[in-house]
Amino acid sequence: MAKGIKVIVYTNADIIMINILPNIDNREQSTRQRLNDIALTNTEAFRAEATKAYHKHTTQERKSLSKLKSKDITIYNVLAAWQDELLPLLDSLGEKQTDDIFCKFISKNLILNKDNLQSKIEQLITERKKELLTDFTLNIYPLEKNGKDKHKSQRKQALKLLSLPKSSIINIKTRFVDYIICKEIANKNNLTVIDAHSSFIKRGRNKSLIRSERKKAIKSEKKQLIYVKSRFDSLSAINGGLINVILDKGWDLMTVLALRNQYEKSVNKLSKKDEKNAVKRLEIFDKETKSFKKEQADSLIVDSDQANLETTRAITKDIDALLLRIFDLTNVQKNQLVLNIKEYRELTQEKANILQTQSNRAKYL
Repeated sequence: MAKGIKVIVYTNADIIMINILPNIDNREQSTRQRLNDIALTNTEAFRAEATKAYHKHTTQERKSLSKLKSKDITIYNVLAAWQDELLPLLDSLGEKQTDDIFCKFISKNLILNKDNLQSKIEQLITERKKELLTDFTLNIYPLEKNGKDKHKSQRKQALKLLSLPKSSIINIKTRFVDYIICKEIANKNNLTVIDAHSSFIKRGRNKSLIRSERKKAIKSEKKQLIYVKSRFDSLSAINGGLINVILDKGWDLMTVLALRNQYEKSVNKLSKKDEKNAVKRLEIFDKETKSFKKEQADSLIVDSDQANLETTRAITKDIDALLLRIFDLTNVQKNQLVLNIKEYRELTQEKANILQTQSNRAKYL
């Protein structure tokens, strides 16, 4: 989008409206963001939507719009400036036809009777709309100071296109924006999209490219799933499967490690003799973890009134045993556990994403 190009529209009151021509990088962001998210998370869904966008933007529309381009002006410049600058003025003029105050003013000052008032107002507004459109196109495609008119063909096309009904122009702009954004995202992500309006040969070549892209993606996904499984096996084997037990219980490792940290602080306050005493350390362990163990037990024993002592003891023992395993880790082992659980969760998410991608693809094959 050309920067520094200004649109000046003169109204009846000789008010000058000046705006820099809009840049598509700063506009239509919701459309771009939505399609970009789809492209990143669901390739086949994006390809299907892009194919529809390409199909809606017909060859005739593309040819018509391409005639608006010049060295400094893009198609989007013209359509967006029309919507921002000219359309509000045209709408305002259209509303005047049913404005009683305006109609009375015209009737009085132009000495018109009621019989021909509306037709005269309609004629006046129609002519003024044409003038505004002409002024608008002259400001988009200005004449050269030396009198040369290098934008004559573009201006002629703009007058023709922007004389269409408002709804038609807005629909054309919507189809054009969807098309160029889809094309931009497809190119950025190296995704092939079949354009129904391209040649038979190109459509055939693109179908072949899509099959190739899918094969590469499927091969890459299979390879990655094998790697993920291998890492799962390796991580699960560390410390006797400690990671799996922690994750199965749904514990927040950071909460447990915070308890361990508090336990270590309390142990460090003991005398050197007591610090070596396992019984003393166990007393501190029970004290620091009491609330956590009760909270976990309460979440597992749904109906405490009906639960027997043996079941309750087994549950509390299990909680206690796992905490002891974590607390007995060396600092090196503890730090590695944090990294391993982080990796395990990331791999779990990656596996879920791959499986979701495969499921999404299946819907379009």
